[in-house]
Amino acid sequence: MLKSRKNLLVLAMILVFVLSFSLMAAAQFVPIEDRGYANPEVLISAEELTEIMERDDVKIVDFRNMAMYMTGHVPGATNVWRSDQENTDADYGGIRATPEQMAAMLSEKGIAEDDLIVIYDAKGDYDASRMWWILTMYGHDKVRLLDGGLERWKALGKDTAILPSNYDETDYSFDESEFDFSMLATTEDVEAAIDNETALVLDTRSEGEHTGADLKSGAARKGCIPGSVWIEWTEALNDDLTFKSAEDLRAVYGEAIEGKDVIVPYCQSAVRSSHTTFVLTQLLGVDAKVQNYDGSWIEWSAREDLPVENGE
Repeated sequence: MLKSRKNLLVLAMILVFVLSFSLMAAAQFVPIEDRGYANPEVLISAEELTEIMERDDVKIVDFRNMAMYMTGHVPGATNVWRSDQENTDADYGGIRATPEQMAAMLSEKGIAEDDLIVIYDAKGDYDASRMWWILTMYGHDKVRLLDGGLERWKALGKDTAILPSNYDETDYSFDESEFDFSMLATTEDVEAAIDNETALVLDTRSEGEHTGADLKSGAARKGCIPGSVWIEWTEALNDDLTFKSAEDLRAVYGEAIEGKDVIVPYCQSAVRSSHTTFVLTQLLGVDAKVQNYDGSWIEWSAREDLPVENGE
């Protein structure tokens, strides 16, 4: 009897903690429309997603590996992982899928051309941003990221599912006339930016990667692109993994990007730099041309003809 009472007490304490955490998360949350973003519509809150998630034209993408997906995801979300949107025929790892490869994947996942795609992950939307970047270049502009991702969804006490969710297969195709590669940087673009005083090469990796203290698997050499400025992608996030306000983002990036006409973010494989590209173009709406370097450090470090700076 005593043991049962203790178990009930522990359960009650857990429930109180969960409820308190949920209320605290809700209280600290600043509505997306009040953060001063250039394009607030590119984000969606957990509250708004709850209202529209049953619509036939809304497709939710859980961008995590399958093992994590199976531990619990937003109900109705289909699973996509990095390998689903990579070009395995490319010379370097992590290069984006071709339009044909991307269309085949979207068809398999049951996504149609007119669908609103809501993407999330559990790491501040950096993987989600990569998918946003690819879809935007290929002309699918009805894409929104879930602000705070799965972590805020769960913090609010919203339901999750463990069984896989699948939409009926479609026959997706991109319209070539809608392609826009203005947010893409080639290696030649990076080389030109290095020698351009009005251009900024922006390293979004960790400090250890930037200085050469750390080497991630897949990279051939330590260090950074010469002259690159280091601002880690996580600087754009609050502690709860929601995006910082425009005012706070300007405090993070303002000095580095001031007077720049071109900004070239990069990381290991253009995932973290996609996040920074999203922040600069969509949330801050900077005047500069922002070009995400798809090859990033994997390509740059592998090419011995390209210079490397090992940092301080």
